[in-house]
Amino acid sequence: MLKNILRKELLENIHSYRFPLFALICVVLIPLGMSVNNAQYAKRLKDYNEQVRLADEAQTGLKIQDLMAGRVTIKGFRPPSQLSVFSQGLENSLPRYYQFGQDGYSQGESSSGDETLASTQGKFDFVFLIQMVISLVGLLFASDMISGEKESGTLRAMLSNSLPRDAILLGKIVGGYLALLAPFLVALVIGVLLLLPGGFPVFAGGTPARIVVMAAAAALFILIYYVIGTMVSATSAKARTSLVAILLIWCGFQLVIPKLSDIAAALIYPVRTDTQVSLEKSLLINTLETESAKELGRQFDLIFAGAKPDAPNDPNSPEFKKWAPIRDDLQLKTREQKAAQLAAIDETFLQQQRRQRSLAAALSLISPSSAFGRLAADICGTGDLARTKYIEAVRSHQKALDNELFSKVKRTLMMHDNGRTTMMFSAEPVDPKKLPKFAIADASLGEALKANAASIAALLFWLIVPFAFAYVRFLKYDVR
Repeated sequence: MLKNILRKELLENIHSYRFPLFALICVVLIPLGMSVNNAQYAKRLKDYNEQVRLADEAQTGLKIQDLMAGRVTIKGFRPPSQLSVFSQGLENSLPRYYQFGQDGYSQGESSSGDETLASTQGKFDFVFLIQMVISLVGLLFASDMISGEKESGTLRAMLSNSLPRDAILLGKIVGGYLALLAPFLVALVIGVLLLLPGGFPVFAGGTPARIVVMAAAAALFILIYYVIGTMVSATSAKARTSLVAILLIWCGFQLVIPKLSDIAAALIYPVRTDTQVSLEKSLLINTLETESAKELGRQFDLIFAGAKPDAPNDPNSPEFKKWAPIRDDLQLKTREQKAAQLAAIDETFLQQQRRQRSLAAALSLISPSSAFGRLAADICGTGDLARTKYIEAVRSHQKALDNELFSKVKRTLMMHDNGRTTMMFSAEPVDPKKLPKFAIADASLGEALKANAASIAALLFWLIVPFAFAYVRFLKYDVR
């Protein structure tokens, strides 16, 4: 019985005017979006390789004089994500690079400066098409699945034959869903095949597993919206009513809730801006260096008062032997104090950002679209997890450069009681070729799924609850 109902529902959907239109949309838009994004990825990859080459050349030609003068900044570039072909996510929002200097790191420009106003309204990628187009089509397919048959009297005739209601409902859902799933899978396969001539590593490393998991998540997302449409259709007495309700639900899930979640999180848990944090760090650095310079100047004047003119530059003079350990101790304390306080500012700021983003993510899970988008972005390496890995790599690289490069040069700034300011330099030899290279540890597929446990739970919730509600409503439907 279930098999016959499933076949009937599947054939009715395939023979309807909606099916060829939906199939055409899938076969055209999904491969087109993947091809366009693959071309953009190739461009970003070419730019990244060129920027890394230039940065390596600049680092190899590093001169100790520039380091002593404080003119050295080293850049660490973030490679573009291969799977941004499927989900752009934060790809164009994250900084292209971070700069590393003696006073810490700072972020560089992002890729969003290359975008047009139209492109900011939504990325034309695989995930966007699933969220905005296929989800709406899925709702529309289900809008009259039950309410339409109520109006036409078909459902009354069907139930008068004592057919099991659960078999009818399940057959309708599975049959209609298969009519949606088939064009989607065909379009996805075509899109993946079109990536091969462009050199996209479809079968390399963990890429196949990520594509399969993302396709499974997309298939689940489509089923969720079809079940939601079924719930609305089972609740409504007329197809027109269910259509209006479905459009309102789609607008809320796709347009309203994702935007409101970020706004609400910013209002509930406000966080300082990058500019404010940068100003705070600059003020801290200036304060500590000024205090250190005044103390160094005072100690220098006390030790070298009445000494020979060349004593400050003679390592063998008794004044210099007394001065050197005092200078080194003061500079070490200042450097450690500055590093600790800068790290505390950064850690506090990052924690505040993480809390705000976690709150926004929790609020956005009211929408299955947001849950799917976050899951897909992390699978593709363009989500919040990629941002976390990026900043972890930046902080680790700054520490490595502090040990291997910036600590090798000591600049002694002294402010004397008479208002005079002097600067003395000392440096240890540094081999630029042996400096550590900037690298980001990519999150594994397991890490992505673990980080999105809440998103997966939200998707399952939006599958089970609407189905249960539709099941109860359908069982209680009075055919009289």
